[in-house]
Amino acid sequence: MDEWIRPWRLYADFDGRATRRDYWFFHLGAAGALVAVGTLSRLVEDSLAWLIAALRLGESNAAALLLFAIMLMPLLAVPILLVPSLAVSARRLRDLGRSPRWLLLLVAPFGGVALLALLGLGRGGAADAEALTPASPAANGAGVYELAEHARLPA
Repeated sequence: MDEWIRPWRLYADFDGRATRRDYWFFHLGAAGALVAVGTLSRLVEDSLAWLIAALRLGESNAAALLLFAIMLMPLLAVPILLVPSLAVSARRLRDLGRSPRWLLLLVAPFGGVALLALLGLGRGGAADAEALTPASPAANGAGVYELAEHARLPA
C-alpha cells in the first residue's frame, strides 16, 4: 500500500529515484482507480437514466446536465493522475541512469510503448539493489575473514 501512497506524497517531486516496485504499484493502483471511477460512473449514469425515465423528467435541463457531469467523472480522473504519474516515471528514469527527457517519447506515436518497456523492465540502480538485498557484513565494513565466516552453512 505504501508503494501507491508514496508517489502521492511526492506528487510533484521529479528528483530522486523510484524502484520498479514503486513504479508498477503506482501505475497498477492508478489503473485500478480509473477502472473503479469508470465503472461507478457508468452504474450511476444507468440508474439515474432509469430514474429520469421513470419520473418523466426527460425534458429537464437539470437532469441532462447531471447525467453529463457524471459521464465526465472518468475524464476528470485522468488529469488528477497525470502529474504524479509523470513524477514517478521521471524518478524511475533517474534510477535507470537515464534523463527524464525520455518522457518526451510519450508524445511520439508508439513511443509510450517503448518507454513503458524501458521503465518497467529495466534493471534499476542503487534503489532497486537496496530494496532487494538485506544488509550484509560487507556493508558494515567487515573484513574478508568475517565475510567467509558469514557465508558458511550451518553444520
